[in-house]
Amino acid sequence: MSKLRVLAGGIVEGGAGQIGAVSAYVAFRGPMGQSRLFKVQGRTDAPRVCELDAATTVDLGRFRREVEEDLLPEVVAITSQGGTTAIAEPKSEWVAGVVKRHLNQAEGIDID
Repeated sequence: MSKLRVLAGGIVEGGAGQIGAVSAYVAFRGPMGQSRLFKVQGRTDAPRVCELDAATTVDLGRFRREVEEDLLPEVVAITSQGGTTAIAEPKSEWVAGVVKRHLNQAEGIDID
């Protein structure tokens, strides 16, 4: 059975009808036990998914720092215009769903 697990993630809500941003790391375990890592990043209405190199070390602390670094410019942009926002934890189901759709469309892999 294939599984997806969000290892680290953050989301910045755009507020007032604006589009937010997301950054997350997701692990995929395939039916034969193979493991793969993905990064989800970009606007919440069209996040990009890219697979990380197989030799990537799983370092949760580094992943959390990189999520913060990815999203900090969005926080600064919103607050500089007088808005209030912060980096929050995205719903795991939503982030996993982004990777699930990517795997289905790109590779025909169905995950329950």
